[in-house]
Amino acid sequence: MALPGILVKQYIEDLINEEKQVQPAGIDLTIMRVCMLEEAGELGFVHRKIPKGKELKTTNGYWELPPGAYRITYREIVKIPEDAVGICLPRSSLIRMGATIFSAVWDPGYIGRGEGLLVVFNPYGIKLEKNARIAQLILIKLTQKPHTIYRGTYYGENININKL
Repeated sequence: MALPGILVKQYIEDLINEEKQVQPAGIDLTIMRVCMLEEAGELGFVHRKIPKGKELKTTNGYWELPPGAYRITYREIVKIPEDAVGICLPRSSLIRMGATIFSAVWDPGYIGRGEGLLVVFNPYGIKLEKNARIAQLILIKLTQKPHTIYRGTYYGENININKL
């Protein structure tokens, strides 16, 4: 069972405009940071090396992005409840521009300012305003609480977890 946006709102902090961000089936997330990957990554069964990223600056409040892959950070702090899982999907306007967002599952108990992969396929590039609504987070209730909650590598990412 997916939660309506009005109920998802209680698990999201730092909404810019509640009226625009609360959707029928979830919450729109906005873009806070765009990074260009600077090196290769590595993923083994246990070992991983996440590539360093260079933060891109805006020009007059916009990122002008040529085709390519970018690591993005969402502005909102998300707190996935212990009895739900989060799924983050691109907004249809982004897809219609020739770009999309790839995201992993947001596990029960995750807290942080999430990150995703923005891929620009449009050969002419795209222009994104800082704080533009680019993705929608939906929460799906689990049939029962999981055996454990998320406390992995990305728990508390991009926030000071001690201030929550």
